[in-house]
Amino acid sequence: MYVNSLESLRTSVERFVALDEEEWKQFSMNWIPFSFDKGETVTRIDQVEPYFYHVNKGLMRGYFDADGTEYNIGFSYDGDYSGIYDSFVTRKPSDWTLETLEPTYGLKIGYDQFEALFDLNPKFERWARKFYQSALIGLGLFIRGLLADTAEEKYRKLIARSPHVIQRIPQKHLASYLGMSPETYSRLRAKIRD
Repeated sequence: MYVNSLESLRTSVERFVALDEEEWKQFSMNWIPFSFDKGETVTRIDQVEPYFYHVNKGLMRGYFDADGTEYNIGFSYDGDYSGIYDSFVTRKPSDWTLETLEPTYGLKIGYDQFEALFDLNPKFERWARKFYQSALIGLGLFIRGLLADTAEEKYRKLIARSPHVIQRIPQKHLASYLGMSPETYSRLRAKIRD
């Protein structure tokens, strides 16, 4: 499992920057294995996020609760990075929760070790910059779609971009993530499937 997780992490890192064997050894030395059961809370509201995660296999969701309604912020699955990143970086308590929707395992790195990476090699800073750029572009597209797209456009974009999530993530969580009621989501799914 650990070797598979390292291979998955390396594949993910090298989407942004190529590393030779010595650089990879430096980069990977402080990543440690993690494993969570389905339905396990990884990070709670008011807890400072201690780790940055790379999911090898599994499914996590980030959400917050407002007046008894859960709002899903995002999902992380095979090959993704995860964690409550704003809390991890600022070292301030989180205002949302990270939990698993499936048994989930991979590698994690603590804040001090993560920050120390950037002093070891300029390539590691380049990796972080490219990762941040990718995340910001994705966030911008998501916010634009959430605010401007119709419910049907949101659903169609989801199945075009990530068709596999339809089978893995419960409908109520996807509906919340897309900013629609479960009933609207269900109607769209039936309409578009037909």
